[in-house]
Amino acid sequence: LEYSVKKEGLTIYDPCCGGGYLLTVLGLLNPKTIENMIASDISKEAISLAKNNLSLLTVEGLFKRKQQIKGMITNFNKQSHKEALKSVEVFLKIIENRRITPRIHCFTADVLDEKSLANSNFKTDILITDVPYGNLVSWSDGKDNAINKLLNNVFPVLHSSTIVAISTDKNQKINNERFLRHEKFKQGKRVIYILQLKE
Repeated sequence: LEYSVKKEGLTIYDPCCGGGYLLTVLGLLNPKTIENMIASDISKEAISLAKNNLSLLTVEGLFKRKQQIKGMITNFNKQSHKEALKSVEVFLKIIENRRITPRIHCFTADVLDEKSLANSNFKTDILITDVPYGNLVSWSDGKDNAINKLLNNVFPVLHSSTIVAISTDKNQKINNERFLRHEKFKQGKRVIYILQLKE
C-alpha cells in the first residue's frame, strides 16, 4: 500500500456512528492501539445507544453489562442470555490485557451541515464510517451528493496523513477533488473507499 498510518495511540472518528457498533467492534479488535474513540450522529437517540455500546470498551461498562445479563438470566433463564454472559467474559479478558483504556467522546452533529465540525478541537488519524442507506436510515435532508458534502465538512478534523474509510452502497459515488483514492473494493453489498487528502 502507498499510504501508512501510525500503529498506536490512534484517534478514530465515525461521523455517522448510529448505535456505535462499528467503533465498538474496532475497539474490541484493537485493544492496544486505539487511544481516542470519537462518535457523532444527527440523532440524539443514536448517540445515547452509541454511548452504551462504547461503554463496553471499559471494565466498568462490561461489569455493568454483566450484572444486567445476570439479572436477565435470573428472570428469564434464556440460552441467549447465557451465551451473552460468556461473551462478556471474553471481552473482559481482551480489555484487561490492554495498555490503555480509550477515551470515548460522543456528540450530536449533522455532518451535512458545513458548520457542524468547524470549531472541533480534535484531529483524527482514521475517519471510518458506514454511511446511511436503505429504508431504515437516510441522510438528514435527502440531498444528492451527500457523501461529497460529508467529505468537505469533515475537513476541519483531518490532518495531512488521516486515512478516510467510507463504506457505501453501490449507488453512492465518491468524487471529491480534495481527496486521493487509494483503494476501492467490494465487501458483500457494500463498496469501501480508502481515501486521503491530496498534498
